[in-house]
Amino acid sequence: MSRRAPLDYEINNPLITSRYSFSKIFKDLPLFISLLTILAFGLFMLYSASGQSIGMIIRQLFYISIGLSLMLIVAQLKPESYKNILMNSYWFGLLLLIYVLINPADGYATSRWIDLGFFNFQPSEVIRLILPLSLVAYLCRRESSHRTSDWFITTIAAFICFYLVYRQPDLGTGLIVFVSGLIPVFLAGLPYRIILGYLFGLAIVTPYIWSNLLLEYQKQRILTLLDPEADPLGTGWNINQSQTAIGSGGLTGKGYLEGTQSQLDFIPESHSDFIFSVIAEELGLVGILVMFFLYGFIIWRVFRISFNSETNFERITCSSLGFIFMLFILINVLMVIGIIPVVGVPLPLISQGGTSIIVHLLAFGVILSMKKIVT
Repeated sequence: MSRRAPLDYEINNPLITSRYSFSKIFKDLPLFISLLTILAFGLFMLYSASGQSIGMIIRQLFYISIGLSLMLIVAQLKPESYKNILMNSYWFGLLLLIYVLINPADGYATSRWIDLGFFNFQPSEVIRLILPLSLVAYLCRRESSHRTSDWFITTIAAFICFYLVYRQPDLGTGLIVFVSGLIPVFLAGLPYRIILGYLFGLAIVTPYIWSNLLLEYQKQRILTLLDPEADPLGTGWNINQSQTAIGSGGLTGKGYLEGTQSQLDFIPESHSDFIFSVIAEELGLVGILVMFFLYGFIIWRVFRISFNSETNFERITCSSLGFIFMLFILINVLMVIGIIPVVGVPLPLISQGGTSIIVHLLAFGVILSMKKIVT
């Protein structure tokens, strides 16, 4: 069914013309405004969590500016124009993961960073976006139904990325990368018999993984999760202090810049991984609900774009990025309240971190590029 031609009064009406112009630039204005709102909220809380560090706020603003610019540029592209690029971007991500193991940046305890001189970044953050997008593009490279070989190739591709991140060493991020890669594979129609086979195989190798592959500090994190009080001044310190801060916030919190756990530096990494604890302590349950409302609205708009998409590639891509965004939120919150082991996952669009901010905004650029503008 063809779209109707606009009437003369619509073309000459400045209000309607302005609306169409905004739609073409921002694609989904409510989603764009909600992203700006959560970013502003993040800066607001980062100022408190960082000990009122203006330098950190300026750096975060710089990263946000880069991320928003790239997001708007990508949003103007047509998905068909970069589908093949996405499929082959897997090799670029793989190269980054191999390079960081061979030539890591100096001054870090682990091989997770690449130093470009003016900017340091973690390839594991980049691969979180590249891997699912490349696998979606691969699975949707043709219109015919998927072959059994497609499922195994995509699973092996995700496992290779997991292993390279694990070797940094970063088991927690490696598992997140692996799950991020499997989400689009599952949404593309991974047969249940293969899923059951994967789960059965995982159950068999779990004892071997615990005995031979996990490092001592990784085992300790899991044991601390089961009993945080076993070592309250050691590995259990992070969880205990975080839980104390969250519990003391109550309904409305202690007030902005008035949190004792955060302002007295009892909460470790309060500006990055544990910023949720700062929000809970200073703004209380009300602040948390406001944050979750913003996140929920963003996720709803993403799935709305996915629902209205015209091709499998667009539909699976939007859905995958929506689920991955939700996964990062869930992991961070469950981590700081002590339900899962502590892993290095920042709170999306709020925690300090240049690579994380830019990668998430790039992902939203891909999502916005798939929004259909009806004129």
